[in-house]
Amino acid sequence: MNNNLKMNTTIDFEFCDGTKVPLTLTFYALYQLRSKNAVLYNRYNTVMNKMAKNNYDELDMCTVLYTAYMCANSDKENVLSEEEFIMMLGSDRTALGKAVQELTSPKKQKGFDNH
Repeated sequence: MNNNLKMNTTIDFEFCDGTKVPLTLTFYALYQLRSKNAVLYNRYNTVMNKMAKNNYDELDMCTVLYTAYMCANSDKENVLSEEEFIMMLGSDRTALGKAVQELTSPKKQKGFDNH
C-alpha cells in the first residue's frame, strides 16, 4: 500500500502497556484484507451494519479496531492474534470508542470536494 495514502488516514493507537500501533480503515486496505482474510472482513462488515443501526455490543468495537490493526499492519510478519490484540486493549472504553469514531468517521481531507 502506498505509504502516503496510509499516513493520511492512519491513527496511532496506544495499548494499555504504552505500545503504539497504527490503525487504518482505508478502502484499499479493506479491499486487500477481503482477499487475505475474508472471515475477518465479513465480521467487520456485519459489525458496521450493526453500528449503523445502533445495535452493537462492546466487543464489536474490538472487532473494528482489530480490523483496522490488520489493515495497517498487513505487510508485517509478526502481527498479533485477535486474542492478543484484545488483551492489549485494556478497559478504557472511552479511548476505544474515540478510536473507532476516528477510524469510521475521519475528518475530511484537504482538497476533497463532494461535487
